[in-house]
Amino acid sequence: MKNKILPLILALLGCLALPANTASAQLTLEVDPSENWVGYMNVFNNDGGSKGGYVFGQSWGVPALSSVFAASTLTLAPNFNAYTDSLNGNNNDRAFWTDSTDGGVTAGPLGNKWMEASTFVENNALIGSNVTFLGNLDSFNLLSPNYTAVAFIKALDPNAGYAAVINQFSVLSAAGPFSVSADLTSATGLIIQYGFMVSGINANPADAATFGSAVVQTVPEPSTYALLALGAAGLGAHLVRRRRQG
Repeated sequence: MKNKILPLILALLGCLALPANTASAQLTLEVDPSENWVGYMNVFNNDGGSKGGYVFGQSWGVPALSSVFAASTLTLAPNFNAYTDSLNGNNNDRAFWTDSTDGGVTAGPLGNKWMEASTFVENNALIGSNVTFLGNLDSFNLLSPNYTAVAFIKALDPNAGYAAVINQFSVLSAAGPFSVSADLTSATGLIIQYGFMVSGINANPADAATFGSAVVQTVPEPSTYALLALGAAGLGAHLVRRRRQG
């Protein structure tokens, strides 16, 4: 808890200390489950265990990615549902999503597509600001190099095939704090997203323990925020009084 509260206090104090003529807002974002988190999956061919040619991309439900919000965490894991759903599909489904050796008559033991699963918040109100997305990993045991996870801030151009004009990211690799920042002061007309992406082969759920996950802390309850804000405001006022008395 200390690891995620300290950055918030610092951010609040930073806001109190900003001069009146600051050119652009300095905004701090955390993993807040009350935001509108959405999912998007980009699917590529499996090139011998690496990312191959692009196949398709579409919106997916967040749990289907697999990204799961619990009481105070967000768990990011390899995608399992594509493999699982193919077991109840036809031969083409099993041949597409598993490493079947008989054209999908029986499913192979492993997945067969490279997946880029993005869990993110889209918020164009961030345009014009300097933004930092930060948080803390409770645990990290994704099997490397088979799977990777990053925290990101992106600015996409809808008039150029949603190409990433800004793509700042931090690779997640161990328990502890993470942070990624981006200057969005000149991002007019772009689409702003921040969140996480897990990359790797779609997985057989039987291998879930082997492939691991990344567990991210979510923000405190609103009542905790209120107490932190009041405490920071009180500290700020105390510092102002001491400055005037000095």
